[in-house]
Amino acid sequence: MPEEKLAISEMKKDDINFLFELWQNSKVMMYADEFPRMRGWSKSDDPQVAWKKYLENRAKFGYDYTQLILRLNNELSIGESFCFPLPEAYTFGKWSKPKSVKSAMGDIKILPKYWGRGLGSEGMRLVVRFVFTKTNCELFVVPPHRNNPAASRAYEKAGFVLFTGMRSWRNHKIMELSKERFHKIYQ
Repeated sequence: MPEEKLAISEMKKDDINFLFELWQNSKVMMYADEFPRMRGWSKSDDPQVAWKKYLENRAKFGYDYTQLILRLNNELSIGESFCFPLPEAYTFGKWSKPKSVKSAMGDIKILPKYWGRGLGSEGMRLVVRFVFTKTNCELFVVPPHRNNPAASRAYEKAGFVLFTGMRSWRNHKIMELSKERFHKIYQ
C-alpha cells in the first residue's frame, strides 16, 4: 500500500462545491462552526457568489485571508482550513486580541472517513507552517469545541497551548500559537 501524503493548497474555484459538501456533513459540523461572518461568504451562498466574495476578501487582505484545501496524495480533497485576520479589539468570550499584535483565527475540518489516522494533526502542522511563513500573523488562534478532544489534541500536536483565562465560550475554548513559539518548535 503506497504511503499517504497530505498537502495543502489555496482553494481554487473548482473547490467550492467540495467545501459546500464538506460543510453539509453533520459529523464534520457537529462541533465546528463555519464562521461565515469572518469568512465573508458561506455555504448558504451560491457557489459563484461565494467565489466572487472570496476573491474580493483575498484581494483586500492578501494571504492573511486564505481558504486552504487539504489534499491526500496531492489530488483527493479530504478537508479544509481557513485563516483570517482578526480586527483590533476582537473578542471571543473572555479572550481579546492583543493590541497591535497581528492575529489570525482558523480551524481545520476533515471528512470523517479520514479521522483517527493522524491527518488532522499533520494537516494542522501544514496550516501552521503556511500561516507563519505566508502571512503577517504573529499569533494564531483556534477555537476547538470543548466536547471535541480530538480537535484539541490535533491543535496541541501542532504546538497550540490552551488560553486559561476562560473555561469556554459557547462551548468553545481558545488555543494559541505565537510566531515565537512556532520558530522554537518547528525548527
